[in-house]
Amino acid sequence: MDESKLDFTDEWEESAPSVDAPSLIIEEDGELLHLESNLEQKHNFGSVGLVNCPIAYDSFRRMAFRYICPSGFRKEDFSQLRAFSLDRGESFSLLELPLNHWILWLFEWVASADHKSGQLFGLHAADRSMDDRIVIDHRLFVHKPGEAQLRLRPICRDAYKPLAFSRQRSELVFAGAEGVYLLGLEGERKLTLSPNIAAGGQGAAFHPSGDALIVVGGDGLHLWNLNTNQCQQLTPKGRHPVWSMNGKGIYYRESSADLHYYNFASKEAHRVIGIPKQRLPDFWHARPVCLSRDGRYLATSLTEKVLRGVSQRHTSTGALERVYSYNHQLIVLDLKQKAYWSRRGFADQLCWAE
Repeated sequence: MDESKLDFTDEWEESAPSVDAPSLIIEEDGELLHLESNLEQKHNFGSVGLVNCPIAYDSFRRMAFRYICPSGFRKEDFSQLRAFSLDRGESFSLLELPLNHWILWLFEWVASADHKSGQLFGLHAADRSMDDRIVIDHRLFVHKPGEAQLRLRPICRDAYKPLAFSRQRSELVFAGAEGVYLLGLEGERKLTLSPNIAAGGQGAAFHPSGDALIVVGGDGLHLWNLNTNQCQQLTPKGRHPVWSMNGKGIYYRESSADLHYYNFASKEAHRVIGIPKQRLPDFWHARPVCLSRDGRYLATSLTEKVLRGVSQRHTSTGALERVYSYNHQLIVLDLKQKAYWSRRGFADQLCWAE
């Protein structure tokens, strides 16, 4: 994808990478990469498998963590928590798991008050046979490196996918069978956002100050007041919301080809960046943006969907099947200088190494 195709609403300039920008850890094509601030590859840690698991990061030890498993059926089977040293460019097994156990969707490093120690926190899944079917059980877990096993905590049975976690409030947001739930760390349901409210559960974010506010994405952006359990729609479209670090606005996606920003002061939204001429936009590759700790740098991937032709196969409606290709670009925005730099490729997961 040519960088000339990027369309900015405001006055942005392509520039050399800022020397102050931290490096990035990303998952690209099933491999874990450490990128310099200029987005050049510093180290490839190898394959991490097919399970959708975020990257956890310990800034004190400059150590990344991820769940890994085989990337194909023909490879030796294993299930493992693994640590990756950014300074040494090495990795090692942290914990071997049973083959029918895995970690997905939620995975964070929770540091101690002095940041010299901490523990991993996330969502554990395991399958089991029941009658003539397979049942998958989800539980929260904590794990201190060096311990022999995970410490598991149950969650309410119909909460199936985590959307956000707040360390300040010790609470989580989950999508559930009866709407969107607020859970405590013991897995108990504390509040429910009714399914009658059109919040689709495509991402959520707690207010960065710890205030009792959550923005939920899906069928537009919705602001959930935890004190009143009331919800206000902010935009008609929007998914994967992320608060700005000052709490004055929200970055979000309407598709895989754009990035938008909602301003609370003006109560207006605008497109920050996008790829033009996306008449049939893709949503599969849309991910939440990743902001640096000081809120200055934003990293995300944009995807261009291009029609390549029509196959002779027919869809379920009888129409000829269209064939598309996808062009991906990883981009970093310097929000302070209104500058950006980029590289080809798609970051399925990413975090700042700072």
